[in-house]
Amino acid sequence: MADVDPDTLLEWLQMGQGDERDMQLIALEQLCMLLLMSDNVDRCFETCPPRTFLPALCKIFLDESAPDNVLEVTARAITYYLDVSAECTRRIVGVDGAIKALCNRLVVVELNNRTSRDLAEQCVKVLELICTRESGAVFEAGGLNCVLTFIRDSGHLVHKDTLHSAMAVVSRLCGKMEPQDSSLEICVESLSSLLKHEDHQVSDGALRCFASLADRFTRRGVDPAPLAKHGLTEELLSRMAAAGGTVSGPSSACKPGRSTTGAPSTTADSKLSNQVSTIVSLLSTLCRGSPVVTHDLLRSELPDSIESALQGDERCVLDTMRLVDLLLVLLFEGRKALPKSSAGSTGRIPGLRRLDSSGERSHRQLIDCIRSKDTDALIDAIDTGGQKIFF
Repeated sequence: MADVDPDTLLEWLQMGQGDERDMQLIALEQLCMLLLMSDNVDRCFETCPPRTFLPALCKIFLDESAPDNVLEVTARAITYYLDVSAECTRRIVGVDGAIKALCNRLVVVELNNRTSRDLAEQCVKVLELICTRESGAVFEAGGLNCVLTFIRDSGHLVHKDTLHSAMAVVSRLCGKMEPQDSSLEICVESLSSLLKHEDHQVSDGALRCFASLADRFTRRGVDPAPLAKHGLTEELLSRMAAAGGTVSGPSSACKPGRSTTGAPSTTADSKLSNQVSTIVSLLSTLCRGSPVVTHDLLRSELPDSIESALQGDERCVLDTMRLVDLLLVLLFEGRKALPKSSAGSTGRIPGLRRLDSSGERSHRQLIDCIRSKDTDALIDAIDTGGQKIFF
């Protein structure tokens, strides 16, 4: 394999007509073996430089006549390049239409065809690696809705690691969506359905996506009511109640993975308890930004959910009381009592400081941004909140 001539390999990669397709497939397999077995990155990149090989690989994806088995090996080769060096991302983004072609494979996947399914799974891996450096390019190529559709329609037929990788892509791309985006409605509907997904990593990822979207709405000064169109608040109340140890609320009965007898498992209960800060923060953000959401929330199963949540551990109780304090201020003092800063979600109402100081709340938001890898939100929170990053 070490005797393979790079120029010949590149020439074969650029073939693709008739019998030449077999030579192209051989070249792809050899390239994959070279990248996979190489113990010296510098020597490997000197032999098969990304600047020439990656554009050739991307052009195979742009070839509409390329069969799935060729595309699957091509995606594998691209994955190996990205595994070796994230810097290879820019080479892929530099090829017009390459990202779009990768995303489209998730839409046209034939689930009853093993090769097509393997190709789609490999494309998810490629998109996950690209998103670490160039998530904006994937978003501009329509990647968010493509991956959401893939999870919703094909998630039950792919490997768990592929499903989780797809959700990681969605989490990164949601940080790029603006309130006026034309695809917001479809995105919210898909995320709302994923909140009830049987895989907890997927449902928890959907929850974090909503938190990211709500923060984006708040920073733009836009009413976040569109986020709650498909049952978001009902699901949040159900989770908040379950975190207190008693499953109640309108959607708990249909939540896969939870007990419907009123006693969730210890593991599920622990996970829900750890989520309570995110749940309360999201509900608080929605209430601060939307009179409509607040109106509907106060006329929902809120009292029962609060009562159940107050039976939880100390963290659950304190977080729930933060939400109660906010709602009391909105009810008795009105929205004029809310902070006027553009980073409304980081500001604190005076009445809430007995439970959580402004500094503590703001720094918690910074930590949440870091954990969710939302760089834009982190920079915005530091710039507008005036926080010391070495707190």
